Amino acid sequence: MERREAIKRTAALMGGLIFAPTMMGVLKGCTPSEGEWTPAVFSQSQAKLVSALSETILPAGDLPGAIDVGVPGFIDKMIDEVYDDEQERMFLEGLDQFELNCIEQTGKTFSDLTAEEQFNYASLINKESIESEMLEGPQFFLIFKELTMVGFFTSEAGATEVLRYEQVPGYYDGCVPLEEVGRTWATA
Repeated sequence: MERREAIKRTAALMGGLIFAPTMMGVLKGCTPSEGEWTPAVFSQSQAKLVSALSETILPAGDLPGAIDVGVPGFIDKMIDEVYDDEQERMFLEGLDQFELNCIEQTGKTFSDLTAEEQFNYASLINKESIESEMLEGPQFFLIFKELTMVGFFTSEAGATEVLRYEQVPGYYDGCVPLEEVGRTWATA
């Protein structure tokens, strides 16, 4: 069995929780890099949308946001290096359709909305995508959100400033109030 097929089957066993190309990209070594990026796949307007949408999903605050850690460049790299032609076409069509729908519903492009309007619109699309996924299969917004999260948490800042590492094996207590442990995700 080839590595690609094994990853696809693993994703299927997990109930499709992780879109297979995303898993393959991480295994391939795609990680975000901070700083300016030149889009390889996206047009300038698509790159602007990718930046605005990823920052809406993970905004800067006490911790760095999606743009700070290079998530838009990571997404571009994943689409360019990991996705096949059909997946790339579908992603770009989803990106363009997201923008068209935003213009239809709000009268503005997503990046021209205020931060609050972006959050509200993205929240609405997220809810609709979750409801549609059961009937229609993978939804663009959820794939985009997954790429944003994976990009963030595989960045140096996401892995060191947000995630905590707890050495395993160690003491296990299955009933601890969340307030006592704080953030619980970690990468090794």
